[in-house]
Parts: sequence; structure tokens; C-alpha cells
Amino acid sequence: MALPPSGTITVSAVAAEFGGSAPHSLSEYYRGGGLVPDTTTNAGVPTSGPISLSDFYGAAAGWASTMFIGVLNNGFYNQYGFSTGTFGSMTDTTIDILGDAPLFALFFGAAPSSFTQLTLTGSYPNSGWTTLNIGAGSFSRASATSYYNSGSTTYWNWSGSTNYFGTIPGSSVNITME
Repeated sequence: MALPPSGTITVSAVAAEFGGSAPHSLSEYYRGGGLVPDTTTNAGVPTSGPISLSDFYGAAAGWASTMFIGVLNNGFYNQYGFSTGTFGSMTDTTIDILGDAPLFALFFGAAPSSFTQLTLTGSYPNSGWTTLNIGAGSFSRASATSYYNSGSTTYWNWSGSTNYFGTIPGSSVNITME
């Protein structure tokens, strides 16, 4: 998930997020050193030198964002093709664990049958992450249908899924990718 953005952080919480071997020491948790990914989310964690627990506020082993549900509900579109403009918004629309891949869309569709779709701008392999979490729901990368189209977008589709985004405009849901 992600470490809290404020309050108390312990070495055991850092270890639970990033792994490592006991006994744990902060020196094993430098950004880019093997356990802590060198991503935008983890920019506060040093790559060398002095390191403290407060450097880990908001740090995450994967990608974390908060989605704010738009007027059309059920997800986020960045210049979607069915109309003009966008709907929904997110606090972070670049997928750190995929090299800052730009998020094009993340939504639930109900017709003709239910599905959840993740769409990134560009060509990405079907690897580098294992789970997409949307609110209380989890989607395994291995159970998705993945494809790249000539329009330079990569898709992951989960058929028969449940809407974990919610339907109340102005509400929010936490999204993480591990």
C-alpha cells in the first residue's frame, strides 16, 4: 500500500512495505538500492547519506493515487475518445513502477457486460506489477487480458468485474498498484 503521509513511522512499518532481512536497519532502505524503488512517490527517500524515518512519509513499494469521481462516475479518463475533455481526476496519473507511464484511463464499464479497464499511453509489457487495487477490490495482472494497439496505448481488461469506484460524484477512492 503506502506508508502514512504523517504521524509515526516505525522501522517495522518500513520493512512491511519494502521487505528486507531482519534485523532491519534504515541503511538497507535507500531509494534505488534494491528494496525501495527509485520513483516519484519515493523522491523523499535519499539514495545515500543520512536517512531517517521521516524520509519515508508517503513512500510506497508500488504506485498509489487517489481518484476523485467525476460527474460521469465510474473512473478516470484523460481525453477519452467517447467525447471531449476528461472526467474524474487523480492525485497522480503517472505509474511510477512502470517508469512513470502516463495513465490514459482507468474505469468500470457495464455494457454489454461488466469490465474494468486500465489504459496507459505507450507500449508496456505485461509485467512489472502484480496487483491493481481499487478501493476494496483487487485485480490480478495475470487474470487480465492485455494488449497493445497501433494507436500507441496498452490495455488491461478484467471481464465480469465489480464496480469498486463508487458512483457518487465528488467522492474519492484510493488506487494502488503493486
